[in-house]
Amino acid sequence: MMGKPVILLSSVTYAMKGRDLLLRQGLRAYVERIPPSNTSGCGYGLYVPRGAEEAQRILSENGIKILGRLEQETAL
Repeated sequence: MMGKPVILLSSVTYAMKGRDLLLRQGLRAYVERIPPSNTSGCGYGLYVPRGAEEAQRILSENGIKILGRLEQETAL
């Protein structure tokens, strides 16, 4: 089973800014609520169905701090 890539961000505000930025670059992204943990902070991230590596690069280059990335399990 393959998980869906979720890029962890520090706030819902950054998640929304990141989503809009990626959409302008032609990448689909969806704001996701992540269960809070030590690594995910407030618990928001971006699910990027295709091109997660490129999305991380674009976010970083535009000053959006990435806390990490996880593969969320998908329900079949």
